[in-house]
Amino acid sequence: MGGWAIFCAICGGPFSSQVDMDCEGTDERAYRFDILEDCNLEWLDGLRALGMNPDATGIDNVYYDLLKLEVLLGYHDFAEVGEPHVFPFHSVCYEILRRCISLRERGEIQGHLLYRVFEQANGGRYVRLQLDYGDPDPPAEQVWEIFRGQEILVVNPVVIPELELEMSDINRLLDMETNLVNKAKLHEEDIFCRLPIELRHEIFKHLRPESILALKAASLSMHTTLIPRSMWETKLVDTYPWLWEMLEISVLQSQKVEEKASKLLVACKEHGESTGKSYGRILGLANRRRIWGVCEQIRSRYLEQQAAVTT
Repeated sequence: MGGWAIFCAICGGPFSSQVDMDCEGTDERAYRFDILEDCNLEWLDGLRALGMNPDATGIDNVYYDLLKLEVLLGYHDFAEVGEPHVFPFHSVCYEILRRCISLRERGEIQGHLLYRVFEQANGGRYVRLQLDYGDPDPPAEQVWEIFRGQEILVVNPVVIPELELEMSDINRLLDMETNLVNKAKLHEEDIFCRLPIELRHEIFKHLRPESILALKAASLSMHTTLIPRSMWETKLVDTYPWLWEMLEISVLQSQKVEEKASKLLVACKEHGESTGKSYGRILGLANRRRIWGVCEQIRSRYLEQQAAVTT
């Protein structure tokens, strides 16, 4: 029978960029070529792993980095022969996990705590962790199984060309508009100019980030109404925690920027849903949201382990 293939502990995906594609798009056991034609799948080859290091000293003695793939080609239960497990994952997926954990806990990830989380979530077949890997659910068989319509499972969730292009446009606008003061007069038909500041702030409290930006872009009086930075960041983190590109810039600058950023958030919300049928969605963003859901489960268990150590 041979050994079982190994899959990423974080995303559940394979460690090979060589996948079957069908130019006709009719083969149910192949990915559609037109979907993946322009996608760089080399991120799948980037293997890292977490395991016990018997030669290390100190508390954090479990982190192995950049192991060669051939070391892990047969992923078995080594605990049966007295050896601890090794948990493989993509470098790209670890970046998502690091960002996810850092939203709740600053600082470097503690390898010994993460290893403990992986050990406790280890599955019966030792192919992947006992976590909800989202939709579509990655295959967990002896070898990686390819199904038409599940292309998002192999699309890079961090480097997303469509998203990078949109962010570049926003950054260009920010560079052009920096320190410029909008001296336009308030229009008499702008009903929001009649509202007291306190009521404007109350309106912002009940809106999603994209709606706040759309309102600011449409109304000069609302545009000039300042939003506390802490409130804005909290709304972004609560609504789009996986969209770190937006968290890293300040879009509350000009109405042009606010309008473009609002449209981007709406697009990310729509395209980030994984339906398995839509050809127009941003596949990488859909995969990122799926993996983020896995990372949130890992984060919850990680923080529990951390709390247990400190109490």
